[in-house]
Amino acid sequence: MDDLQVVEYWDCRICQKFPTFYNHLLQGGYVNMPSSRMGADGELSLGYSWVPPYHNWNARAQLLERLELSINYRVFRGVEDPVLSQFGFGDFSDKGANAKFAILLPEDSGYLLPGIAVGTDDFLGTRAFKSRYIVATKVFMDLDMEASIGWGEWRIRGFFGGFSWMPFRKCPYPYLSGLSLCAEYDAIPYKSEKREPHPDGRVKKNPINFGVKWRFWDTVDLSASYVRGDAFAFSASAFYNFGETKGFVPKVDNPLPYRAPINCEPLGRFRSESMMSQELIYAFHDQGLDLLEASIHYDYCCQKVLRLSIYNDNYRLENELREHINYLLAFVIPCDIDKVNVVVLSDGFPVQEYRYYMPYVRKFGGGCMGAYELKVLTPLCEVSYPDPYCSKKLFETKRSPYYFSLLPDFRSFFGSSKGKFKFTFGLIGGVEGFFYNDIYYCIKAGYLFFSDIDNVRGVDRLNPSQIINVKSDLPLYLKQRGVTFPELYIRKVWNMGQGWYHKLALGYFERQYGGIASELLWYPVCSRWALGIEGALLGKRTHTGLGFTDEIRKFHGFIPSYQKFIGYQYFANIYYDWKDMNMDFRIKAGQFLARDVGIRYEISRYFSSGLRLTMWYTRTNGNDRLNGETYYDKGIMISMPLDIFYTCSSRSRWRYGMSAWLRDVGVSAYTGEELYYLINDQRQN
Repeated sequence: MDDLQVVEYWDCRICQKFPTFYNHLLQGGYVNMPSSRMGADGELSLGYSWVPPYHNWNARAQLLERLELSINYRVFRGVEDPVLSQFGFGDFSDKGANAKFAILLPEDSGYLLPGIAVGTDDFLGTRAFKSRYIVATKVFMDLDMEASIGWGEWRIRGFFGGFSWMPFRKCPYPYLSGLSLCAEYDAIPYKSEKREPHPDGRVKKNPINFGVKWRFWDTVDLSASYVRGDAFAFSASAFYNFGETKGFVPKVDNPLPYRAPINCEPLGRFRSESMMSQELIYAFHDQGLDLLEASIHYDYCCQKVLRLSIYNDNYRLENELREHINYLLAFVIPCDIDKVNVVVLSDGFPVQEYRYYMPYVRKFGGGCMGAYELKVLTPLCEVSYPDPYCSKKLFETKRSPYYFSLLPDFRSFFGSSKGKFKFTFGLIGGVEGFFYNDIYYCIKAGYLFFSDIDNVRGVDRLNPSQIINVKSDLPLYLKQRGVTFPELYIRKVWNMGQGWYHKLALGYFERQYGGIASELLWYPVCSRWALGIEGALLGKRTHTGLGFTDEIRKFHGFIPSYQKFIGYQYFANIYYDWKDMNMDFRIKAGQFLARDVGIRYEISRYFSSGLRLTMWYTRTNGNDRLNGETYYDKGIMISMPLDIFYTCSSRSRWRYGMSAWLRDVGVSAYTGEELYYLINDQRQN
């Protein structure tokens, strides 16, 4: 028992982590000042703070273990916007983005050494609150406290510091163990008009801010503080690690790997080929897989090869799919079969192939070989195509011609002249399936339930885009009432072998555009690189119905005009999947929809849960002017797997993206799911 107590003690010491608290801007910190502490990799957070004279709406994402990104939307209480307030916009507001990178984390040394981080605040937009800093934080685990000291410039000027103390951290009562007392030296020169834009915020009676913070259920943070020796402030936020979550509910409806009944009877008198086919169909179906085709042929070594084509619509991870296939083959394949090739299909085309040597599989089924050994001996391969005249087709079935889906349809706009936040909410019902087993079709019908964008004009009142309005008139499309058809198209994809794929699509791709699109991609199995070219010829849809218009709006100053328009876009793409860091990169170069030529850079971080966070930046020759400066399109997108809310595995996703501004520069029309992501999703682990 003494040994067990020693092990338990050190297990607790190794696994324990001193909690990270966040300041009023949702950065690792104290009250207004930052620290070098960061949340867990994959953590997402939303919050609100009232720090007189500002209302702050905040969001945070721990993109990497050492990289914290946050965005803020500040509302200047009592200060009217010089142009928009007369139309109902309300108080003046400002958007900003912040980044902090940890050179050294306190956890790296087991809290023996301080953490060191560098950061920059408000590096996008007007930059009215810009600052940059370096900060060091030492965690004293035995004292249940941490302390920081740093130096900054611009808004944070000179030396600053802070500390927090959790006096009841080891207390067994959760409502006390999450209590923290904090104080800081605030280095912001509030009396400077250059550093503090709000006139009511230029009071600083005391540079010491102090407060108290509570953490509940390791998810919710509340804080109350006294700032500048002049005002009380409070904040509330919630966070959750969506990147590493296993789901909110256990996957109790997922089938266990196949175990019984075991039937390895050879093909012949007592087990006919048709009987085996029926057994395989039911066994694969019970495992959540659709077996579409089976055939037998002999290879160049005169070995009997069984070829199976399956469709995976459930398992998001490739190793989960492989596990179920391993057990199926070990217990239901006839013993006179020498090899089994399993072809995995995605959206009507073969993506990759497993080539099993059955003596290895039988050793695995008998417990003489592990799953990792079998994986090494059965790597992913390019799809093979046996001679159809030398193979015998055992059966072929058509997949279900239709699948139904129902998803929320949410759109939002920031900065409307009639208010700070406008949104629409409805539902989109989808029907998708396949013609002739390999021609994919998609029909999505939407219905709008709630909307407050009826007074949104679809043009920037202060800085109307001076290039053709290929995207900025989107609000005019979202005002359509009744049943709408945002997507209505067909798609055919060919696997041409040796890692080459080709896509052809036709129809209504999105609310604003429809036409014909083509894509060619080189993406070999096990390659981290992919190269592709794509192009589309597009027509602009009318604001209502299913018609097209050959005119597009263009402003000259504030005066609109209309000109003839046929849309086209073409790009060369380079992809790289940095598997060691769970990141992928994309460079997209070519001509965008508004006739501007340039390059779009994308960086994505994906997590074990399937969560994907993407940031993009586009630089073109469009020369779009915004507030007197050239604007380049930039934004963020989140893609979240829906099976974290389900009791079973699913490949369904919810996506939401937002540009910094709704403009026309660097815009490309959606032409259906891109080939790289269709294939990459089948190879993710």
